[in-house]
Amino acid sequence: MLLLTAAGRAARMPRVFAMSLYSGGPTIGITLPSRAADREAARRAERKTAQYRRALEAHGARAVERPPESALRGADGLDGLLLTGGGDMHASCYGRRLHPKARDIDRARDEMELQLCREALVSGMPILGICRGAQVLGVALGGELVQDIESKIADACQHAPGRGERRIGHWVTLAPGSRLREIMGVARVRVNSSHHQANGRLGASAAAARSEDGVIEGIEGEGVPFVIGVQWHPERMWRRAPRQRRLFAAFTASARAYADGSRRNPTG
Repeated sequence: MLLLTAAGRAARMPRVFAMSLYSGGPTIGITLPSRAADREAARRAERKTAQYRRALEAHGARAVERPPESALRGADGLDGLLLTGGGDMHASCYGRRLHPKARDIDRARDEMELQLCREALVSGMPILGICRGAQVLGVALGGELVQDIESKIADACQHAPGRGERRIGHWVTLAPGSRLREIMGVARVRVNSSHHQANGRLGASAAAARSEDGVIEGIEGEGVPFVIGVQWHPERMWRRAPRQRRLFAAFTASARAYADGSRRNPTG
C-alpha cells in the first residue's frame, strides 16, 4: 500500500521530485541557526529551512539538518554541505573588531559552521554557500568580510531591502572562466539581494561574481570540483529561474559523484 501511495505521488510530481522518492541520492547537510527561544522565531526559521530542503530534494538529494546542537557529529555521513543564510558572523572569526551595525550574532553557529566547512574542504566534499553561507565559506578559506557595505562603499547599489520593501534585486557579472559562469551559461544574471555584508579580502578563493559597484557576489575555491558561494538566495528563485536551478543541479550532481567515490574508496 505504501508503494502504491508513493507511486501515485510520483505520477503527480515533476520528474525531479519523483527522482527523490526512489533514487539513492546524495546526503547533503544544511546548516541551521541555534534553536530559537520564542515560537514565532522558530516558525520563521523552519519556513526558511524548508526552502533549502525542497530545492535539494527536488534535485534528487536527501537533506539532513545540522544545527549547532549537532556539531559533535561533524561532516560524517555527508556527501555535500549547504551553508545557509542568516545573521552576521562575529568579526573575531577573521581577526577583526565587531562593527556597530552587526546584527543577529550566533557564536555557536559560527563555530559549528566553520568546523563543518573546514572538515568538508579537507575531504574534498562539495560545498554550496548561500548569502551568510558564502561569507562563512570565504572566512573558512582564510578571507575577511566587509562588515557593512554602505559604510565601506559610498556609491554602493542597494543590497538589502529598505523599510517597507519586501524584495529587491540587481545584476551580477560572472567572471570569465569561472565555474559559476560555466554553470549559469551567461555572463550576467539578475539576482535577488538581502545582505549588508559581503566577502572582502579573499584567502584561498577567487571572486566568481560581482555586482556593478564591485561588491563580491560569488566566490569559488581554487582547484576543487565544487566549492561555490553566492551572495543571493537561489533557493527562493529556482522554481521560476532556470539558471538558478542549474546551480542546485550542479551541486547535487557533484555531491552524487563524491558519494560514489566514497563508496568505491571507503577508507579514503
